[in-house]
Amino acid sequence: MELNQIHHQLDELFFQHQTELLKGDYLRAKALLKTFEEALLNHMKEEEEILLPLYRERAANIRGGNSDLFNAEHKKILEWLNRIKLRAHRLQKFPDLRTVISLLDDEAHFKKYIEHHTLREDRIFYPEVDRVTTPQEKIALARLLTFSLDPPSDPKCP
Repeated sequence: MELNQIHHQLDELFFQHQTELLKGDYLRAKALLKTFEEALLNHMKEEEEILLPLYRERAANIRGGNSDLFNAEHKKILEWLNRIKLRAHRLQKFPDLRTVISLLDDEAHFKKYIEHHTLREDRIFYPEVDRVTTPQEKIALARLLTFSLDPPSDPKCP
């Protein structure tokens, strides 16, 4: 099961958001952050509602790959995302370089955490889900899951 594509697309969307920050287009950066958030939340929901229950039920007990760990990481990702959204919102009131740098600092930590989480999924979670599912189940899962994002339609700010 190959969900790496969606992870790469999420990374690209976040990069676009940061590019707009550096350009000083804070409204566009905020719109891209919202698009990123919606896509990330959808992806995590699919993992939590479809894949994690299957993983919890059938996967081997792998050190560093406990299903509770993946849930805890998702919660931490949401905490980081909320912090980033708060800082991004402050740009509306204080559009100065200090605020941008503070936001980029938080985003650097967020990106490292996401990178670590994605690596754990790529090395443990997805290979194990692939191992414990039958070919028929893989077909059924492929119908339920979003394996990639539609190319961003260049969202315009209202």
